[in-house]
Amino acid sequence: MKTFIYIFRCIIIVVLVVVMNSCSKRVVDDSISVLLEEQALSNAVPLEAHDVWYPFDSIYSNRFYVYADTILVVENKKAAGNFLDFYNIRNRNLIARKLPFGEGPGELLFAQMIYEGNVMRVTDYINRRLYNVEIDKVLSNSNYNPELASFSKSIIVTSAPVSYGDSILCINPFHYVHQQAGIDQQPPRIIAMTDKNPNPSIPMDFDYMTVNVGQGLLGANACLGKIFFASFDISSIEFYNSDLKLVKNVLGPVMLPETKLSISIDNNGKHDVCYKGMDQPEAYTGFTIFNDKLYFIYTGRSIIWDNVKDYYSYILCFDWNGNFLKSYSAPVRINTLSVSVSEPNVFYATIKDEENNPKLIKLTPTNTGE
Repeated sequence: MKTFIYIFRCIIIVVLVVVMNSCSKRVVDDSISVLLEEQALSNAVPLEAHDVWYPFDSIYSNRFYVYADTILVVENKKAAGNFLDFYNIRNRNLIARKLPFGEGPGELLFAQMIYEGNVMRVTDYINRRLYNVEIDKVLSNSNYNPELASFSKSIIVTSAPVSYGDSILCINPFHYVHQQAGIDQQPPRIIAMTDKNPNPSIPMDFDYMTVNVGQGLLGANACLGKIFFASFDISSIEFYNSDLKLVKNVLGPVMLPETKLSISIDNNGKHDVCYKGMDQPEAYTGFTIFNDKLYFIYTGRSIIWDNVKDYYSYILCFDWNGNFLKSYSAPVRINTLSVSVSEPNVFYATIKDEENNPKLIKLTPTNTGE
């Protein structure tokens, strides 16, 4: 009987892997697919939320990040005049303001940010610039100007690119697979722009224009030679080597339904693909990095956007080899994540309050023995 159960379980796993690979079939023969079971969620460490200080009277704050438990980084809306504010949490004093908005040299027109611990990756999609802001240098040098890299204007960039050695990596927006809609486009997932080849040739003669769907989160560690892509709408994290070859695909822990699509034909005979409806599957929505560990914000449900705050978040921790390490369950929906350096299993997060304004909270284990 035990043998039968074991064989049956193996068959189920194989079927799930085949079905879930609709997000991305194997790109190279030697890549492996690993199924993360739902126990990763049921065994998650429960967290509870606590109020902490932040400049709640600022009407232009958008998101909050906490560095080393002592520095608050505020991501601002454009009306604030500058993108980033830095505060000393202990005395609540403003330390610095960086990356002004405007049309002048070194100013931002439209910005989004990925927080990776000591480094913040800021992308200006209009000016096609990538800023790597090192917090330690902001604190030690009042005249510090963040490292700036420009990227190609001829390549469609829909998700935040990342610096990788002398390259800038971005997600190929034409890589998209949707079984129900019959879409199977699998050019290379990741595009590399270098000084020698700033405008790599990217084929665009696809039947389906998928720039508005199927994107995700991109991260890289040049020292380790590791890169990942985490999907927004399919429970999949793809891990790549320094040659941009897929080596591991972590599937699960929840097998989500395929997205609902609206497909129309334009004047050139191309199929424009967009999301349809207010309810869509949601997988990975954000991440941060601490001590060479990856912490992903995960939903694992189909959500209704009108009630988005009702869908609470999980935190899934991996190493750069794609090995699952630990999970946490938050009592709220998380928009950003920072990791405490002084307390184990403790996080800081941005949420939305009752009036839909951004709020900073601290997340600690409900079981102090954990």
